[in-house]
Amino acid sequence: MFINDIEKLAKRVEESYGGVELDDIIQRLINFYELGFTNINHSSIQLILSAYFKSLGYRVFVEYERKGRLLDLYVSDEDMGIEVEYGYIPNSNAIDAEEYLKSRISLKILRYSTLSSKFYIAVPSFYIPPIPDELIVDIKDKTKLRRILELIRKFHKTNDIMLNDAKLAKINGIISVNISNLSISIIDISKYKQLKDFYK
Repeated sequence: MFINDIEKLAKRVEESYGGVELDDIIQRLINFYELGFTNINHSSIQLILSAYFKSLGYRVFVEYERKGRLLDLYVSDEDMGIEVEYGYIPNSNAIDAEEYLKSRISLKILRYSTLSSKFYIAVPSFYIPPIPDELIVDIKDKTKLRRILELIRKFHKTNDIMLNDAKLAKINGIISVNISNLSISIIDISKYKQLKDFYK
């Protein structure tokens, strides 16, 4: 099912983005699916983004290893790392959904944002991710950053994230991906803050 779906999507994507070469991307996504590391929701966004950046002439890699960690997408010409966040919530977290999502997004930002000079979270177009305010301000408060670490550890068993990771963490914005019409919108962090106000 995964292979059939990803190949169908690839055909649409290649037509939409001027026949860009995606064989290497598709094969790597299939390999990671067969290892049990990805699913069609996640991979569809990786594939569309790969086509978008390749159509602009950039070199793009999926599941790209850097410093012992894997970035969902890496645009080497821009030294840009991208992590996909689909907004999935397990049944066990249905009654604390927002807090759970904040925790998972915080973990991704702290774990991956220092691997490249630019860092974005990619989301489906129907979802605005709840990035904690503590991670999008220019001047970071240690006490508030410790709260972020506590939030991460509340939902995730992780020993590789420390206070220094929170201090160095950054996010340049989000990338909204419309899976139906294959369009991309890159939203910088200042515009994201305006969108985020609607959640309050």
